[in-house]
Order: sequence, then C-alpha cells, then structure tokens
Amino acid sequence: MTCDEFKEMAPAYALIALDEQERTACAQHLATGSAHRGCHEAVASAELLAARLGAALIPQRPSPEVWRAIAARLTAERGTAALSDDPARRHGLYHLCGWLLAAALVGVYLYNAPLDLRALHAVMRLGGQLASSGH
Repeated sequence: MTCDEFKEMAPAYALIALDEQERTACAQHLATGSAHRGCHEAVASAELLAARLGAALIPQRPSPEVWRAIAARLTAERGTAALSDDPARRHGLYHLCGWLLAAALVGVYLYNAPLDLRALHAVMRLGGQLASSGH
C-alpha cells in the first residue's frame, strides 16, 4: 500500500469503518519503518474530526421502540426469551425479594429483641455440659 492509497483510506481507518483485510493492510502500512508522506497526520486529523463530530451531537435517549427492537433482535439471534419479558424470571426475582425482606425483618427483630440473661446463661451451661460429655 502506498502512502497516497493510505491517505485516501485514513478517514475510514480512523472511524474503524474498513473490513478486516483493509484494516490489516492499513495497520501494516503504518507499522512500516519507512518514511511516510503524511500518513500519521492524516489518521490523527481524521480521528480529531471524528471526535469533534461526536462532541457536536446533542445526546438523546433512544426511544422505547429502539430498545424493543434491540431486545427482539437479541431474542431472535440467541433463540431465548428476552430477560425483561420472561414471566418466570420476574417471578423468581419477586420471590427472592420476598425472602430478602423476610430475612431483614427477622434481623431487625433479633437486633431489637430484649436479651434474657438467665436464658442465655442456661443455654451456655447446657452447651458446656454437652461438650464435656462428648455428645
């Protein structure tokens, strides 16, 4: 690849818009130690222009239709149900949340429950007796 050929492809190379063969040829051209006639500058200029164009765009949130189309395409490609539309998965998540809430409530109750020291000492004595008897 000559420097002139490379400079024609530099904008597409900077935007990663080339096929694998063309991209490899451009990368090999840049990697050669020979003197280039503006190849590195052409890529730098194209990258700077791409960055400026990207910064000039006003950020917008994609519409719900876009996300639905993406989910439908993923579903078609993977052959599985979309995660957000799977009722069994949602049911499992709700089930898990219920158990987590129950565990949190038991923890709060145990944290705030009054401590009966006599019962605690009795349990500790019983545990010591069991340990010494070998059970």
